[in-house]
Amino acid sequence: MFVGRWLFPVLARAAGVVVAILGVALLLPSCGGGGSAQPSPSPVPTPTPSPTPLGAGTFSDVNCPLGKGSPYPDFQCDVAKTAALQPKVESAMDQLVQQKPQLFNLGDESTPGSGEYKVVDREGYMQGVVFNLRAMGMCSERDFDDSTQSIVRVKSTNDFSEEFTVIDSSGHMQRGSGMYHQTCTPADFPFDRPADAPPLASGCYPPYPPQVSRFNCKIHFRSKEYYTLDSTPMVGPDVNYCYSIGYTDGRSICTIREEGAPDRSACEDWRVGKAKDTGRPGPTWTKEDGSYCTGQASGCQNSPDNQYQLWTYVGGTYNVIGQTGSSCAVSY
Repeated sequence: MFVGRWLFPVLARAAGVVVAILGVALLLPSCGGGGSAQPSPSPVPTPTPSPTPLGAGTFSDVNCPLGKGSPYPDFQCDVAKTAALQPKVESAMDQLVQQKPQLFNLGDESTPGSGEYKVVDREGYMQGVVFNLRAMGMCSERDFDDSTQSIVRVKSTNDFSEEFTVIDSSGHMQRGSGMYHQTCTPADFPFDRPADAPPLASGCYPPYPPQVSRFNCKIHFRSKEYYTLDSTPMVGPDVNYCYSIGYTDGRSICTIREEGAPDRSACEDWRVGKAKDTGRPGPTWTKEDGSYCTGQASGCQNSPDNQYQLWTYVGGTYNVIGQTGSSCAVSY
């Protein structure tokens, strides 16, 4: 509907009357009596800082202003009588319980009243403790080369650094004297990792295996439907490495890890690389002519559960090769 320009002054005056009436009404006492107390503004909650992903777990000059630690072997690590930074670590743990209670089962303590709660998100917990220590102005990082993934490093000066085990073998928070691991003088972190080292948090821990030098391969299992071929990456010759992982018989060619080692799969996957056809960790299998195994119609296929194994439906020669070019062939 068209409204003539002459109506606007009338409407404006009417609107002014309504506003004035409303203003008077707001000044009148309320029906409940007791005056017209203004409601207190609701407090704005302070957001709880979330532990951020720590990525490689290393430091820049910004988050560790003290700089790098002393390189090996310029530091000495030993157990001191007291741990100077332990109160800071336990404070960071207490703070995390308040910030992120979902990381814990607060109804499960290692000892009633100890405050050593069961950790239900290990990764979030470890990152959170480090995050809170950094927020206190400390330099801190996880020890990614620790196979138990339970140790946190802390320093407030480059004169020394300390290490603490913040989660015990049962999966509970660890407090008290049992959490202290060692003191290194001068501080030993952060440091530059060797160029030929696995990615941080890969699951492969020292001693790091050398490059794969060959494969062992064989017929692993025969069935009516297909044969299963199996491959094992090998390293060497390196007597010292083989001895360091448990082979005490003087051998110089050995597997990447002994059978049953908890980080065997992680170390093998790191050193072998990914298959060119499937993209899975493990070697690449091909037929004698170099073509890939794509299924039963092609005569062979990669095992769906294990890239180190191949299912073959017809006889022939099958090759397995890793990222360094080391290979092996099985014929039948």
